[in-house]
Amino acid sequence: MEEKINSLKSEILSSKEIRRYSQQITQLGLGINGQEKLKQSRILVIGAGGKGSTILQNLASVGIGVIGICDNYPVTEDQLSRQHLYGNGDLGKQKAIISRQKLMDINHLIDYRLHNVCLSEKNIDLICAEYDILVDATDNYPAHYLINDASIRMKKPVVFGSLDNSEGLVTVFNYKGGPSLRCYYPKPPTKKEIISDDGFVCLVMIINIIGSIMANEAIKLVIGIETELSGNVLTFNAAKYKFILTEIIRNPANFK
Repeated sequence: MEEKINSLKSEILSSKEIRRYSQQITQLGLGINGQEKLKQSRILVIGAGGKGSTILQNLASVGIGVIGICDNYPVTEDQLSRQHLYGNGDLGKQKAIISRQKLMDINHLIDYRLHNVCLSEKNIDLICAEYDILVDATDNYPAHYLINDASIRMKKPVVFGSLDNSEGLVTVFNYKGGPSLRCYYPKPPTKKEIISDDGFVCLVMIINIIGSIMANEAIKLVIGIETELSGNVLTFNAAKYKFILTEIIRNPANFK
């Protein structure tokens, strides 16, 4: 195995990076070219809460070159059970700042860029401009639409995920002529439409599953693996343990 690792050469990856990622390079079929694509990629994760915690850890582990972290909220006690990147000692600290410190322990070879601000129409284009892929890990519809509309203007794909009590969904918007958020939700759904009443609580395990799928989709976009989630939404029902793929119809009017 050591011989195989020593034979790997790259003008983009350092010898330290080749050693660190050697398992996925040699055993998972990624290859040097795939790892180089990960190193050269720039992904912005918007929201460093429940979904964002899982997404950030996964992206850091595989060796994404530049990871942007956008969040302007502090760590609060009532969210610790869902946001497992943080602990008791982080209460009151800004997520964007403390998450970088946590992620450095996972992988110090990544360029982490902090955006400790609230996204708005005034700043979103400037913040998103330096990234290739946007990952929407927020949890409110004004933010979802803000990110979606910016991604259309800037021609950048968005990996989208959301949760209710027992269900989570993941899709990819604005990718290679695929549909947008407004094709799926022409207007924000009402609380009654998005909250299920099946007695199943949205536990951290569901958040982890959805966050992991979102990270996986972002990695697939970087490497160039075709995704079924552009034009389709994947819904995971944790109570019934079902995965359902549903088509999203593209409305050209949403891109004018």
